[in-house]
Amino acid sequence: MSLSEKHIKQFSWFYLLCFLMNYAWFWWNGLLFSTLNPVFFLNGLDFTRNLLMLTNLQHWLIKSYWLRIVLDVVYLLLPVLLTIANLRSFKAKPVIATATIVFTIVYAIFFTSISYVSMQGFMSWILIPLILSATSARKFYYYIHIVRLLFITMFVAAAVEKIASGAVFNVEQMSGILLKQHGVYLVSSNGNGFTQFIYFLINHKTTSFIFYIAGTAAELLFAVGLFTRKYDRLLIIVFCTFLLADYFVMQIYYFIWLVFTGCFYFSAFPLDEKREYN
Repeated sequence: MSLSEKHIKQFSWFYLLCFLMNYAWFWWNGLLFSTLNPVFFLNGLDFTRNLLMLTNLQHWLIKSYWLRIVLDVVYLLLPVLLTIANLRSFKAKPVIATATIVFTIVYAIFFTSISYVSMQGFMSWILIPLILSATSARKFYYYIHIVRLLFITMFVAAAVEKIASGAVFNVEQMSGILLKQHGVYLVSSNGNGFTQFIYFLINHKTTSFIFYIAGTAAELLFAVGLFTRKYDRLLIIVFCTFLLADYFVMQIYYFIWLVFTGCFYFSAFPLDEKREYN
């Protein structure tokens, strides 16, 4: 079966479902502008961030609760509007997609300046709207593969960094990471099952290191996707397992990247060049 407008609509539903699920999780954990009560902002050596901060919007965000609500509402409505535009095949959907991308970048830059959430967490909502800006199956096909390759590059880079730094050769690496990641929790916990499990991994360095190597191998395995799409469905399973393991062991929420699996699912569908050019 070749790619068609039907697949664009299916991907739109998947995108919206993932976005709403993650928006709800962020709201539940108090990680939206309107659920935070910021008193200061963080800055760094980031040209784009420093340029945007010349507007002094960061100060208004700290002072105005209603402005924070407005930003959260717009952040929610744009993906909904983009999905509707694809389901109804609106001609303006490239404009809506561009607006979604630009607004998400601005939203993410300011949100990460007043919270501990990293910019990487917003990459899915910045890149996926590019795919949904497609006005034909042909453009959808190429955008899918562009974003797919970008994601693979980001994911594999994490494994390469671990190898280059020598972390994969340090048996104590994972124990140290766990101690740093869960230090506060371990001190304040009541000795429940999860606490005992983390203590076990910290004290048994070889066992915890196996988790570290397995995670690195999962990241490195995605390099296969640079050369073939044959194993894309298998990579979806690997990625979902990685997300679940990372959340269970590290308590890090990476499900915000789950929407990228749509690229690996739809990559299996070929482009009907004959139909596209007739």
